Amino acid sequence: MENLKVVVLAAGQGTRMKSEVPKVLHRVFDKTMVDYVIEASYEAGASEVCVVVGHQSAMVKAVIKDKYDNVSFAVQKEQLGTGHAVLQAKDILANRDGMTLVLCGDAPLIRKETLKEFIAYHQEHHNQATIMSADCDPSTHYGRIIKENDQVTGIVEFKDLLESQKDITEMNTGEYCFDNKALFEALSQVTNDNAQNEYYLTDVIGIMNHQGLKVDAYKIDDFDEVGGINDRVALAQSTQFLRDRINREHLLNGVTIVDP
Repeated sequence: MENLKVVVLAAGQGTRMKSEVPKVLHRVFDKTMVDYVIEASYEAGASEVCVVVGHQSAMVKAVIKDKYDNVSFAVQKEQLGTGHAVLQAKDILANRDGMTLVLCGDAPLIRKETLKEFIAYHQEHHNQATIMSADCDPSTHYGRIIKENDQVTGIVEFKDLLESQKDITEMNTGEYCFDNKALFEALSQVTNDNAQNEYYLTDVIGIMNHQGLKVDAYKIDDFDEVGGINDRVALAQSTQFLRDRINREHLLNGVTIVDP
């Protein structure tokens, strides 16, 4: 798909992994987390993938660069938020037609089928931005999707939820599909006027609303597919999830597995 680009966010250190190895290079079976995301991107039809690197960038580049065609790198020298991370890809992607997926490098269980359905939804509804969402328990500490008349008007972090918003179960998974030009136009207006002094990608949603652009959400059935891995407990759980997925496919194809 010539007009589909992907930005993979892979700049974080992952301090909770308790390791000198950057988080996205930890392995689920035989591949690093970020390899799964890049492969799913190409299988979903991406013509180009831009990986945003930061912590131990040379190590991340060395693992990735010779494996794929059409992979570029943008360097986030300081980790100043997700909006700042995507903005580092501006010199590579800005002013180009088409769509851009923004994916998390620490969510290796994303399937190509889910990405294809996500992209198709974005196109069919003529959106300028589509947020991948999922239902969650109301006590879950994820940002919530705020909607008015099928338009996503904002994403509110859990700690900032108003009392009237605390029963919202539709959450932001951190995966997005944008009109490429609209994305970088909105990013140029994002500020760091917040408690963390960071540039949030989620602020793009409010900016696009002010611009009168169509912003929607595409809800997936299984949050486990897009949950980020932040520690070794989650890494083990993701490994088990992928093992179950692989074994289920074999079982459905008639393979006997004595102990799946």
